[in-house]
Amino acid sequence: MRLSTLIPGVVFATFPLLGQEPPAPAAADELRTSVREWVETMQKIQLEEDNWEKDREVLKGYKEGLEKEIDDLKEQIESAKTRKEGGDKLSLDKLAERDRYAAAQAELARQLRVLEEGLAAKLPLFPEPLRQQPKVAVMIDSLQKSLQLPADKQAEEASKRLFNAVELLAEIEKFQQLISVFPELRKDSSDREFKMQVVYFGLAMAYGVNEDGSFAVVGRPSADGWKFTERNDLAPQIQQLVKSATSEKDATFSQLPLIQP
Repeated sequence: MRLSTLIPGVVFATFPLLGQEPPAPAAADELRTSVREWVETMQKIQLEEDNWEKDREVLKGYKEGLEKEIDDLKEQIESAKTRKEGGDKLSLDKLAERDRYAAAQAELARQLRVLEEGLAAKLPLFPEPLRQQPKVAVMIDSLQKSLQLPADKQAEEASKRLFNAVELLAEIEKFQQLISVFPELRKDSSDREFKMQVVYFGLAMAYGVNEDGSFAVVGRPSADGWKFTERNDLAPQIQQLVKSATSEKDATFSQLPLIQP
């Protein structure tokens, strides 16, 4: 669900107020300021999602190109095998075909390595709840093992490795489109550990709070992993956010800051 779809709902929710007595000027100004800040926050979060969407489209196009190239290479390989069986093993044609096949394998291995390295570079942006999902954990482990292959082994099991990379991209995209809530253990500045609920807005932002509202954090992804900052002043708002995210009732308004990376 894209966060931009929540904005019309908030606007419609203000219609019943039109029939009531106009609020005091100060209250009206405060309301307008709150709504404007909320809209600005949602727009910033939307920008984060749009940036990920652009990266996803690039990777998707790259994946489709590799899949087509694999199909073409498979056809070339089958054609080469057929010609090999019916031709002179010592002929120049066979030698040329063998060279083309070897070149195709090398190119596929090179392109696949580029894709795998690109995914590995994005791993720090994946929050722990995503990385710890059994399916994702297995795919990340396979990806890391593939990256350890020496140069002379990089053409091995290319189809299996490509499928793993594509499946990992699909799981990342699925997480990016959702607002997810996970229980986590986190420590405060005094090194006391708390069990808390953390709400993730895809790969853009996270807000967490413990049960009694005495400890709250705000998280953002960075090049070396997710960073969480203690923000106990936001505990009441984050509690309301957790309640809304875990309830089947209509969404409610929660005013929270967008922390810059």
